[in-house]
Amino acid sequence: MTKKRQTPNENWQAVAALLALAFALRVIFLWLAGANTPLTGDEFAYQQIAENIAAGRGLFQTNNPFFPGQILYAWQAPLYPLALGGLYKILGAHILAAKFFGVVVGTATVYVVYDLTRRVFRAPRRAQAVDECAARRIALGAGLLVAIYPGFLTLAHLLLSEGLFILFVLLAFDFIARALAERAKRRWAWFGAAAVAWGLATLTRGLTLYFLPLLALWLGWVLWRADGRRSVWRNAIAPAFVFILIALAVIAPYTARNYARFHQFVLLETKGGVNLWLGNSPYTPYEFIRNVWKVGVREPMLKVLPTDEVARDRAAMALALQYMRAEPLAVLARVPAKFADFWGMERNLVDVAEATRAGGGWNSIFKSAADVYGALAYMFVALCGLAGFIYARADKWKILFGGFSAYFLALHLIIFGDGRFHLPLMPLFAMYAAWWLVNWKYARHTVARVSCVVIGATALWAVWAREAWVAWSALRGGH
Repeated sequence: MTKKRQTPNENWQAVAALLALAFALRVIFLWLAGANTPLTGDEFAYQQIAENIAAGRGLFQTNNPFFPGQILYAWQAPLYPLALGGLYKILGAHILAAKFFGVVVGTATVYVVYDLTRRVFRAPRRAQAVDECAARRIALGAGLLVAIYPGFLTLAHLLLSEGLFILFVLLAFDFIARALAERAKRRWAWFGAAAVAWGLATLTRGLTLYFLPLLALWLGWVLWRADGRRSVWRNAIAPAFVFILIALAVIAPYTARNYARFHQFVLLETKGGVNLWLGNSPYTPYEFIRNVWKVGVREPMLKVLPTDEVARDRAAMALALQYMRAEPLAVLARVPAKFADFWGMERNLVDVAEATRAGGGWNSIFKSAADVYGALAYMFVALCGLAGFIYARADKWKILFGGFSAYFLALHLIIFGDGRFHLPLMPLFAMYAAWWLVNWKYARHTVARVSCVVIGATALWAVWAREAWVAWSALRGGH
């Protein structure tokens, strides 16, 4: 009996239903959280910068918790507050408008995940390992996982840059996938769009800056292989070089603005050196290193730095590198804790437990249920995504996404991590989790693959058990 093939109209109905679900869930979570919920953490900074932009005062902040009262002109990457500032200029400085903007960005991300997944897992012309219908099922599964993923439902209504950053990163990957599906003469517009998207992602969060040459190298390698390995310069080196130039051209206006402001070269942000010093200093804790944010922990590291914004960043970078060279074993000793912080729960269980003892935290059935749902969903996507990464065919996309995930993790093992910081990787894990859920019956369970899954899953379970145990101890009044 042959399977009924899905028609394009039927597929678009499924995609429309998926997007409607994603939008509705994000609106519901916004309503449940409340439009007037007090801002916290980085939300204060983005809100103040956006208000300054809307009022014509410029791009700066004075409410940074590390340096209260100081005027900071380039601490945060600019694109997200610029987007909010433009929105406020049109609609007025209403936080609800910013939250609804996040809902729209989150819904658009679901579609990009669907489209990217469909293109990545579409069968190669030479080997029909996965047919178009199977690719669409995987894509719908990935989109559904992102649509209902609690971390993204919460992120949508927070004034944080991660949502816009994730959208631009995925758009860059999606545009590259579109370009590679086109004929040689028609693909360059998509490559240009991908480079622009990568530049915009970097202007949203600077973490993608140093992956740019690696992405261009991967692109050149793919083009060289696709064109029969002829004319290395024309088919590989030149396109990769142009890709880098376009992305840097997107960043260049902000770099010029920084030069006009500081009268010295500042490519993007002035917090990279400070963050590196916070994660690599004699005062950095060895457990739960994300606590460098907390009052009483960060002060010894910050008081030795200059007050000038640019000088402080460069001095912090120099101090961190000096410490890392002088104490390599101490740096390595903190890596397991940084790994655990990065892969920890997206709502920190330890902090919630401490808040519960003070009368907040898990003070209602709804909050407790939301945290249980969030933890289980995260664990499910992470474990299935891990299996998918390991079992999926070793193609160019697995190299790219695996390399980007390794790069992103490595940055935070050098600096410091937090459960929120792994959110940009979760759409990729959702893609491979969907692949695993569709294809697990047909996977080849070799000793090497099973061993990799077991090792990876054991590491993640150890991270989660550690956080759960410390949270339980905090609830009981321990330390």
